[in-house]
Amino acid sequence: MALKGKLSRLKSHMGLKEEGRKPTSDLENVEISPVEKRIPFQEEWCALGAKPLWFENEYTIVREVTYPLTAFHGRYALGEVKQQVQKWQEHLYEHPLSAKGTHASELLFFDTETTGLSSGAGNTIFLLGYSQIRDDEAVVRQYFLPGPEGEVALYHHFLQDVGHMSDLVTYNGKAFDWPQVKTRHTFVREQVPKLPKFGHYDLLHASRRLWKDLLPSCKLSVVEKEILFYERQEDTPGYLAPMLYFDFLQEQDPAYVEGVLKHNEWDVLSLITLYAHLSALILEIDERTLHPREHFELARWYELLGELELSKRLYEQMSAQDLNLYRESQLARGRLEKKLGNYQQAIFLFTELVEQDVFVLEAGVELAKLFEHKEKDPEKALAYAKQAYQSLGNTGRLLRQMDQREKKELEKRMERLQRKSLANN
Repeated sequence: MALKGKLSRLKSHMGLKEEGRKPTSDLENVEISPVEKRIPFQEEWCALGAKPLWFENEYTIVREVTYPLTAFHGRYALGEVKQQVQKWQEHLYEHPLSAKGTHASELLFFDTETTGLSSGAGNTIFLLGYSQIRDDEAVVRQYFLPGPEGEVALYHHFLQDVGHMSDLVTYNGKAFDWPQVKTRHTFVREQVPKLPKFGHYDLLHASRRLWKDLLPSCKLSVVEKEILFYERQEDTPGYLAPMLYFDFLQEQDPAYVEGVLKHNEWDVLSLITLYAHLSALILEIDERTLHPREHFELARWYELLGELELSKRLYEQMSAQDLNLYRESQLARGRLEKKLGNYQQAIFLFTELVEQDVFVLEAGVELAKLFEHKEKDPEKALAYAKQAYQSLGNTGRLLRQMDQREKKELEKRMERLQRKSLANN
């Protein structure tokens, strides 16, 4: 099929228009070897803001696009991340997204495009893309593999470029992108620089923690639209990228992968503003703008991280705007008060829940434990254990495996408490 026909077919499938905006580039000053041979479609690559970089008679394609820091990508200007990184420097608590001790320019907002989604050695990375904040601009740089013979040139130039950076910021990069880079690097490691020992912020994990109950999914495109208020126009779907790349390998015309380059560019720009947004939520914790679910998940996150006093304060600040979530936070706060040794406060919170006939199983078990071991009152402990036990039968359905275990544990607890009560009498 002719190139024009293939592109028309693909654009029809993707709902794309025939013509799109051409990106600007500041690669005009890239040094080119005097012995450089011309590459196929070199003028077309230049029109996309891209040029070849040579290494040992093979080349990779590098494309660069710059944006002012005042440019918006969704709800935030790209430069907002600088303010958030500065705020991290003054944050007193540990957090996996903390950029304390790091400058915004040291963050590498990174994404790849590959020939498949498997993690095996047969999967090839054909595009290494990143964005970076500099003094007065945001830069997107992409290293493209024009053919399998160019893999050494690809990794040589990419690793020379990013070796001084300190941290990766990715979306599922811990599980996919960076392990893929490590796998491919093993094939060329004798000829290229070593992989940097990056720190790593994976924003997928943070997104799932905060929004898994608020969004239909935590795909980056969904988070972009619902959280960042950024909706892509004329995007090339990621599942088409391998097919378009294989067509490129046959024809060598960059028109096949122009949409893939733009898709990757938007990905790495979204990582900048998503990191800024997540940082703002974590650092400011403004209940006027936070969704109650976000507030609750932040409290649970800090508890998991061992920042118990901050977590307690966040639980205490939960409003009753969402009553079910408020009660869930009471249960979590009660357990935290118990962990902190504040047993009377824990008893108060658990008793409120049981009296409201919510979380009777969980709160009842906690009260049975507290009255048995801390208050030394086996009669009250037995009464709450019985309430918890009765709640297991109020579900109107077969007991889950977890409930079956809880049922057996409660039976043992009630037998022990019955013996203690008799002994006291």
